[in-house]
Amino acid sequence: MKTKIVLILLFSAFISCSKKEKDNNQFKYFDFSFSNTFETCFSIKVSPNDSVYIREHWNVHDIWDSTNVNIPKGETNYIALISKNDRKTLSELISKTQLKKYDYIYSENYSDGQFYRFYFDKDSIKKSIFIHSYKNDVPKELDSLAKWIYTWKKRVRLIKTNKKLDFFSSQYVLPPPPPPSKTIIKE
Repeated sequence: MKTKIVLILLFSAFISCSKKEKDNNQFKYFDFSFSNTFETCFSIKVSPNDSVYIREHWNVHDIWDSTNVNIPKGETNYIALISKNDRKTLSELISKTQLKKYDYIYSENYSDGQFYRFYFDKDSIKKSIFIHSYKNDVPKELDSLAKWIYTWKKRVRLIKTNKKLDFFSSQYVLPPPPPPSKTIIKE
């Protein structure tokens, strides 16, 4: 009898220790697109596991410095692994968003600078939010989330993939400016 109790206790301890840590994702789907006139244009999709998919639409280094192998290349898809700490931070930032309170667009009338778009499927709400503004009307939660993603993408290791990627948030991402003209003027 004692042996059975000990075996049951050991078995239940083993089971409880081997249970996967619960993921606190408060969202079903999330993607984000960012464009900065003079630097980069990319999209990120967060999957339910530890992978993040990234599409580098355009990067200024494609034009000026294509020799640097550590900088993502334009028109290329990547996959990146997200650490548990980064996943937790991202989940916390997304969980702070209050989609019902936000407008669909925060925009000022200027033609350059940075803009970004979120697409959320969270709390039974599917919502796309476009931001192109320096005003204080942009919710701090969205601004903090965009800054965190931008910074995270710059430091994470990207692995090139041939997987076809689609992003809800990239629907209205503008094309990059054309490269400088190579025309030689003769006098």
